[in-house]
Amino acid sequence: DVRVLALAVLSAAPLLAGAVHEPVFVPLLAASSAAGLLALRRARRGETRGRPAPRLPGGRLVLALHALVLVQLVPMPPGVLRVVSPGSFAFYNDPLLVPLAAWRPISVSPADTLRGLAFLAGFSLLAQAVFREMGTEPWRRRLLLTVAGTGVALTVVALVQAASPEPRRIWGVFRPDWDWAVFGPYVNRNHFAGYLVMAAPVAIGFALEALSRLRAAWGRGRPSVLRLGEREGVALVRWAAAAMVIVAGLLASQSRGGGAAFALAALALPLLARERRRTALGVAAFALLGVLWIGLGGVLAAFAVRGVRASRLDLWRDMLPMVPRFPLFGDGWNAFATAFPWYQTVWKTEWIGEAHNDYLQVLIDGGVVGAALLGGLLFVVFRGALARAAVSPLDLGVFGALLGFALHGLVDFNGQIPANAATFVALAALAVRPPRDPAHRVYVILVVIRKR
Repeated sequence: DVRVLALAVLSAAPLLAGAVHEPVFVPLLAASSAAGLLALRRARRGETRGRPAPRLPGGRLVLALHALVLVQLVPMPPGVLRVVSPGSFAFYNDPLLVPLAAWRPISVSPADTLRGLAFLAGFSLLAQAVFREMGTEPWRRRLLLTVAGTGVALTVVALVQAASPEPRRIWGVFRPDWDWAVFGPYVNRNHFAGYLVMAAPVAIGFALEALSRLRAAWGRGRPSVLRLGEREGVALVRWAAAAMVIVAGLLASQSRGGGAAFALAALALPLLARERRRTALGVAAFALLGVLWIGLGGVLAAFAVRGVRASRLDLWRDMLPMVPRFPLFGDGWNAFATAFPWYQTVWKTEWIGEAHNDYLQVLIDGGVVGAALLGGLLFVVFRGALARAAVSPLDLGVFGALLGFALHGLVDFNGQIPANAATFVALAALAVRPPRDPAHRVYVILVVIRKR
């Protein structure tokens, strides 16, 4: 089943070191592509039988982004390359003793750009699978349960590992070469936090939903503490505990960007809810449980010790001269690590493989064209998420997850961590479905009838 396959990859990838290594991300891409192709095939069969399939919003922008990457791989005459991408021309021409005569592509690292294209295609197909196959409410809930449940599992693994004799050995068997930031199954604590930034609002959404149902149950009868032992009360306790665990894991990671992104996303949730005051109190209470468990000392100490200027601002300032050198089409999708050493003046002994800002790196790797396409896609996603945010607590949680991920991307590169990117894509595909989806209405009607 396409839906089971999608849920399997979304749950396994984060637990397997964030899927940053080939033995994991290759099956992730293969499964994502297979799910998307099967979903498209089923949609075509439905169209031939007179059942038009819904179109993924922003699909043309996605295709245009693929086309941009393909253009970056096309060899061009030196004269054309000099005009469309001065930085690419200089990259290929400067090491030569004679003028460049051979045709060269815009990408300064075609192999890395091909790899980036594979990720782009695989996750685009995953979005198709989620959008087309998980529109019904039961499967939508199962996907969100997968995200929240995986967040709880990641936190439990991380806390147990942190208390073990070898906290830098992932699952007790694997210790990466760069292990200074290992936390839980992730090689880097910031990327661990990047997943929990999405999982925490989803868990809070479930908790808010359970609270709403408990209030409704109290409204049908006399309020009583004994109702906490009934189905609605048990659900509230369960999801409050899940939210507490995930927030505790986020704080335990001591990720500055992750903590700040979650805090800002949590502050935004009540502004979009129908019942703002109750939502604000609920979000504060569920998040406070995790804060009381772990405390804010680790995150605050990380700000004090590592600062922001040396770890981020100086790097970004060093990268800005690359933008006018690769103005229209960038230096090649996923080719940043090859291009940056030519401009690097800080941390000269360090290899910097990412810009530590997803938006800046898109501007460098994709140029103005790539940045405009990404901006268009984010507009489509958040327009859909905003339209659904007031529909239900779960939709509000999805918006919070997407917003947290987008904010975290300002200071890190979670968009390049396969497991995190796949989860964001899946949540985005849920968010762009129309808020008045016929399948959703039918499910709600059936639930109401069954309860009566």
